[in-house]
Amino acid sequence: MITFKTAVKIISENTFILKNPEAIKVTDSLGYITSEDISSGTDLPPFDQSNVDGYAVTDSDSGEWRITGEIRAGDHPEFRLKKGEAARVFTGAELPAGTYSVLMQENVSTEGDKLFYSAEKIVKGKFIRKKGVQIKKGTPAVRRGTLINPAVIGFLLSMGIKFVKVHRKPVLSLIVTGDELQEAGSDLKKGKVYESNLGLLRGLAMYNGFEIRYTTAARDRKSDLKSKVKTLLKKSDMLLISGGVSVGKYDYVNEVLNELNVSKLFYKVSQKPGKPLYFGKKSNTAVFGLPGNPASAFTCFYLYVLPVLKKMSGHKKFLPVWKKLPVTNEIRKDFNLSWFLRAKHSEVNVTPLDAQASFMLRTLTEANCFIHMPLDKNKISKGELADVCLF
Repeated sequence: MITFKTAVKIISENTFILKNPEAIKVTDSLGYITSEDISSGTDLPPFDQSNVDGYAVTDSDSGEWRITGEIRAGDHPEFRLKKGEAARVFTGAELPAGTYSVLMQENVSTEGDKLFYSAEKIVKGKFIRKKGVQIKKGTPAVRRGTLINPAVIGFLLSMGIKFVKVHRKPVLSLIVTGDELQEAGSDLKKGKVYESNLGLLRGLAMYNGFEIRYTTAARDRKSDLKSKVKTLLKKSDMLLISGGVSVGKYDYVNEVLNELNVSKLFYKVSQKPGKPLYFGKKSNTAVFGLPGNPASAFTCFYLYVLPVLKKMSGHKKFLPVWKKLPVTNEIRKDFNLSWFLRAKHSEVNVTPLDAQASFMLRTLTEANCFIHMPLDKNKISKGELADVCLF
């Protein structure tokens, strides 16, 4: 049995960014990581542009111009303003050659084709978005390793970029095991429990920007589990197996993975919840055997699985976020394991929640972090700083 830190180190040393980046539509790229630097194919804005509704004017000492035309957003003016001329313009419109400044419509008056302005001195270039002021053609726009968020999508589209090259996300598969499991929505039969880990793990993946592409259930039969593991190992960059990873008579995960030549990198971590955790690899496919208890599965996903998904996808920061916060009440334990307590933090402190048993999901609906009590520590006093892992 290994420590939490050793488990994290082994996983980190044995997982890598996935090969073969792919080009996808910018509109479909939310949550992906760019795999190369992206340069702008155009000046942005692509022309001198009005920043307000108003009038493009030439320089004038008299404060009077003749209005010679109107330019809407999307129009391309073919004419040049001459001395004493002005043109009606709207926000985003391309400005005609010869424009000295733009006057806001609230600050002018008109009479027929005459424009009058009597406020402060006209400032050259005022309310003009100059061509290329945001970015110039050929200059770096988005760096490699950038997480694509809605703002990045908008920026890329504004430069006319339709496809972007990204690190691909892992093909993730899940096998849920157990004869005792029954699908929700029907009357619960005697001896059965409602299955929740499939939805829990699928939700955790989706919530963090990933997708479980293949899911299946395996009975507590070695042959059934082996057949399904064999199939999904070939299709997956990561395979999760929920349940069957302990040492019970019908827990076949370790045995099956060994027979399928999966290289076991560790089994069992000195922690609670989630001690019977398996991690191994076959070729470039990462394999996690997760405990069947829901809270244990949740804990192991956040501490171990999610960092691997992020690292495979090209995230620079893939480890969980930790901070130190004072606890609001004393915490004790009487076992020599690392303890990850479901808890709720604010900006100033953290409170452990009740019902910490590994099969209890209720407290997870309120939790937004774990408090980590290390292996060799049996007490955290009220007000003492604790290590807190944020969800």
